[in-house]
Amino acid sequence: MAKRRKEKEEEYKFKIPEFDEKEFVRKERRNAKVTFISFIFGVFIAIVSQVLWAGMSPSYRWPLIFLLGLSMMSILKYILIKLNIDTSDFGRKEWIGTFFTYFFTWLVALIILVNPPFYDGSAPVADLALIPEMQEPGGNVTIAAYIADNAGIKSINLSIKEPNGKMVYPDYRQDRNVFVWVYENDNNLTGNFTVTLSVEDINGYKVETNKTFRYSKNVIRLLYPENGTKVNYGTPIRFYFDNGISSEGIFTYYEVNGITVNLTKSGEFYESSPMYHGWRAGENNSIRVFAKVRHCFYDKCINNTVADSSYYIFPAEDDPSIGTRGSPESNAKLPQPHPVSMIPGFGSLLTIIAIITIALFMRRRK
Repeated sequence: MAKRRKEKEEEYKFKIPEFDEKEFVRKERRNAKVTFISFIFGVFIAIVSQVLWAGMSPSYRWPLIFLLGLSMMSILKYILIKLNIDTSDFGRKEWIGTFFTYFFTWLVALIILVNPPFYDGSAPVADLALIPEMQEPGGNVTIAAYIADNAGIKSINLSIKEPNGKMVYPDYRQDRNVFVWVYENDNNLTGNFTVTLSVEDINGYKVETNKTFRYSKNVIRLLYPENGTKVNYGTPIRFYFDNGISSEGIFTYYEVNGITVNLTKSGEFYESSPMYHGWRAGENNSIRVFAKVRHCFYDKCINNTVADSSYYIFPAEDDPSIGTRGSPESNAKLPQPHPVSMIPGFGSLLTIIAIITIALFMRRRK
């Protein structure tokens, strides 16, 4: 039995196959040529695709270019055959790897070519804000814009058409991508003012934005009681603020004898009373009313104030309870800064995936 087992082990003894060095070198050279041709062909088709991309409508060019990239796989196989590259031993795995190399080379090259500095097909971004959108005579209007372009800005022009037809071209200050103009209205004009912002990038793409702000003496006004009325501890003092001041909310307050007191919203009006700090019993109390407004471009916020052009005088009764309470908390909320969300776009995501995939595939083939 032992002798028979030994003969059986010798019969199934593993033999190392002979290594054919010439055949190995031939296949490696062939594989290198196939990879190189796939890469060059992918770059070439990307250049052709970029030319076609520039002449197509944005609504359908991506699906058509994608189909073009896919259809060129059959042309690649034909090219390899015409170049007398022996692919007779190529199986499904080898052809998938070859098409894989071509397709992702084409995709990466195309994404690079359809973005600056090689291509710019979009107008600049120009987000315009008026702060506030309604102002009282004596106050200014801050005009702010977030302006950006992936190729570069060539020119920025802003004009203001006054109610009398005169055109004004104020200077701006810049903080990164935020541009700010300030209109002073030195002549205290009232009515509608039209702002026109025109931005052009270095490739000639333009964007124009128009908005209107208004000056009026009734943006803020006293509702109750009449100016000059004698008030007591609990007399409600109510003001109206036009909703057109800002669509992003306002923070309302007034100053009485140099002390700031917050107004609280109650229905369609804002109110207070002589119970708060700053009011003086037995004296004439001088009041001026304000609305704070704000607009934020990501982490950059622009503030401005609407100041009532009227002053109000209220004589107060000789009551020791007047002026004894602290200013109430405001129930108003202004926009808050927020950081820029650095989320890669679809094209950037594809680029990262393609580069990683090609690197892994090339490493595997080695």
